[in-house]
Amino acid sequence: MDDQTGRDPELLRATGLFLLTFLSVCLLSTEGVLWGGDWPDALAFAATMMAILLAHELGHWFVARAHGFALSLPYFLPFPSLFGTMGAVIRLRSPPRSRDALLEMAVAGPLAGAAVAFVALLIALPWTRGTYVPASGSTYLVFADPLIVKVLGALVLGAPPDRMAELHPVALAAWCGCMLTGINLLPLGQLDGGHVLNALWPGRARALTWVGVGALALAGFAWSGWWVWAALLVVTGAREPLDVPVHPPPGARARALSVVTLLVFALTFMPVPLVQESAP
Repeated sequence: MDDQTGRDPELLRATGLFLLTFLSVCLLSTEGVLWGGDWPDALAFAATMMAILLAHELGHWFVARAHGFALSLPYFLPFPSLFGTMGAVIRLRSPPRSRDALLEMAVAGPLAGAAVAFVALLIALPWTRGTYVPASGSTYLVFADPLIVKVLGALVLGAPPDRMAELHPVALAAWCGCMLTGINLLPLGQLDGGHVLNALWPGRARALTWVGVGALALAGFAWSGWWVWAALLVVTGAREPLDVPVHPPPGARARALSVVTLLVFALTFMPVPLVQESAP
């Protein structure tokens, strides 16, 4: 079969899933129409969210192609969850040729997605809509702020936003992008951070991942979402690191990128991203 002909159905599926995920985010996300949001807010949230996810996946895809990986197009995943999507996946069809290739492919996604999220925060934090005042006796979710929101809030607002601040949908989507970036950079299995760990210390990655899964199980008592991530890693087999050549070790560029990625992790990771509270 001609290579281009073989790619057409894959491109059609990837495009269809992207559009379906965009619609899912519009309808089912925190700002979605089916949860009481209006179309302008839903579209602003969905456009920002999908831009962050698309930058993330294309970062992986272009760098992987540059390193000679055989891989699928990004497949976005609509889901009736808090954000309307479970992100996206790219299927690797060949193993990494080197530790450099694995590390640079892994960090390209989070760095690209974080860059879009940070720009969105800079633009939209000044549009903060005030402070949410819950009704007496109501239950509500409080979104914790990653370090980058506090830093950029101090820069553009003069002070970090209040924990009850009502963010504009663009800023809220950027918050979601930060949360997903921080989770993806956990040094576990086939998460992006796990690939970095595997590229730096391939002999220790498997054992350290099991330690990390155990830590997630304990962290679940603080935020139940960690139990979901621990279960996904174990049930799907994503706890197992990829096979990667031991030699040669990562070069200077890859090591420098790992330091930048550690900084992004520090700016985006939240031990307890969401807290459910009740008003007196």
